[in-house]
Order: sequence, then C-alpha cells, then structure tokens
Amino acid sequence: MHRALTLATACAALTLLPLRPAAAAEAATDSPAPREPGRHSVVHREQAVIAAPAERIWDVLVDLPSYQDWNPWVLRADGEVRPGATVHVTVALGTHVMPAEHTVLVVEPNRRFCWRDAGWNASFVYGQRCRTLDPRADGTVLVTNELLLDGIFSSATDLVMGTALRKGLAAETRALELRAESMH
Repeated sequence: MHRALTLATACAALTLLPLRPAAAAEAATDSPAPREPGRHSVVHREQAVIAAPAERIWDVLVDLPSYQDWNPWVLRADGEVRPGATVHVTVALGTHVMPAEHTVLVVEPNRRFCWRDAGWNASFVYGQRCRTLDPRADGTVLVTNELLLDGIFSSATDLVMGTALRKGLAAETRALELRAESMH
C-alpha cells in the first residue's frame, strides 16, 4: 500500500512527537557564528542608506529598552547585548503579537549585530537576523537588515508567515532610518 506524505501530514505528525529536551535543541542550533544560507534557506533582506554616523545607528540598534519607542516590529526588547546572551522580545507579526526569545550571536560595535531564535520554534526552523552597517565615503551608512530562515521547514514557515516577516523587516528598517536621522 502506497501512502503519499504531504507537508501538512508531516507537520501534523511532528506535533505529536515530544519536543527534544532543551539541551538537545540548544546543541543543535548553538553556534557562535551566524549561519550562511544553505539549500533549504529562505533569506529576506531590506536595505536603507541612512544619513547618520554608524555610531548613532549602532546606539539605536543596541539600546534594547528603547525599541518600544521606535520599532513597529519588535515592540519590546530586553536583555544583554553580548554574544551568548538571551534577549526577550515582543514581536508583531501582522495583527498577531507574540513573545519570542533570541540568543545573541555577534556584537561587532558599529558594524554588525546578529541574533537567532531560541524559543520552541527553533526546534522546527532556524531563524536568524543580522543587521550590518557599512559606512560609505559620503558619510552615509548602508544598513542591511537580513532575516534567514533555515531547515527543512523554512519554505513552509515562509509560506505561512513570509508576508508578515517581510513587512516587519521593512517597517523596522524604515523606522531605524527615521530614528537615527532624527537624533542629533
């Protein structure tokens, strides 16, 4: 007897399995370096040229308690900005607001800030965000805000949540530009 296994039935079957112990889940995703895209990866990227010094943009990015004042995607953030630290956020995905937990991967002052998902969803899909600052000769800074989804469920995750993720990424990038350019 031949059975066709669809993505929906595979996902349903996974929900019946016990989640891996936290230590096993951490071991599977705990790496000090950000992942590079692979064959199952989905990457969303937003860029903005910001008329502000890299130091000012950096200060906005790492002032987690102030996210609530300017960031329409990450409504609240708290934690330490150091590799390995946990950052707790409240994120808006479309009309849905939910808590999320991240582990900081990279802190290169005035250059790069990355974190990865560390909550329950990391057992099914790896999510990582890197914000990169590239100063330009004219005094502006090219800011790249990149979201990487990785793993065998990355395409399914993107199908279900991709629009909200892309809109959130774009809104955050635009808000960062406005915030950094308005500060003196």
